[in-house]
Amino acid sequence: MKDKISILIHTPGGKEPKIISFKIKYVKYFSILVVVFFFLSFFSYLLNVFFVQKYFYLREKEKRIKIITNLNKKYKEELNKLRDNLIKLENYLMERGVIRKDKDALGGLSRLKVEELSEEEYLSFLISQSEKLFNQLKITPTGFPVSGEIISPLGWRENPFGSGYEYHTGVDIKASYGAPVYATAEGIVEYADWFLDYGKTVIIKHPSGYETLYGHLSKIKVKSREKVKAGEIIGYVGSTGRSLGSHLHYEVRLGSKYLDPLKFIVWK
Repeated sequence: MKDKISILIHTPGGKEPKIISFKIKYVKYFSILVVVFFFLSFFSYLLNVFFVQKYFYLREKEKRIKIITNLNKKYKEELNKLRDNLIKLENYLMERGVIRKDKDALGGLSRLKVEELSEEEYLSFLISQSEKLFNQLKITPTGFPVSGEIISPLGWRENPFGSGYEYHTGVDIKASYGAPVYATAEGIVEYADWFLDYGKTVIIKHPSGYETLYGHLSKIKVKSREKVKAGEIIGYVGSTGRSLGSHLHYEVRLGSKYLDPLKFIVWK
């Protein structure tokens, strides 16, 4: 009986007890099976937890990838819109004569496919071109040099000092005496003194090649060879020289050619 385990079961009513015997080796096998079963069950549980977590992780990752893909698509669309707007702006400024044509103009990109450039190259290109356009605008005469009313445009007009006609080389802007006059672009003061019939005058040479003239000033605030920024006060409205009243005579030149300042003052 050494290789068996016996279990004695007493029953009520004085009946003979029952004896159940098991061989020890079977008990060992059963114990091993129980341990293996619990081990497999636990391992199965861990695998289940792992795969469930992995499933939700991958599902969440898929959602993020989809969101990023959509954002990337929108990002490219916005870059294309930015490019198109910059091209339109540059072409418009070229048509208006505000800036001149350049071999590196933005329009060259319109002939390329976006896919041919990496996103970094594409964005870098747009940034450099927008900076270039901004820098060009800074040195190009833009806007009113003084707040007022245009009373005489560029071109032939009746001589206000006598009979006949004369060619008016700029525009006259009526303004209050002493009103500040602003540089319409960044540049170097080429002249700041009395200048023939213009009276007290400031002439600014801009890096873009343009020159602007501000005549009939009551007072000059800048000196020759001084560097000025767009929007900086260079003098004050007056009526010096050949003038009938308080106003500013304003010219935009390119070489020896007189350009219409209205094209630079008002953009339509």
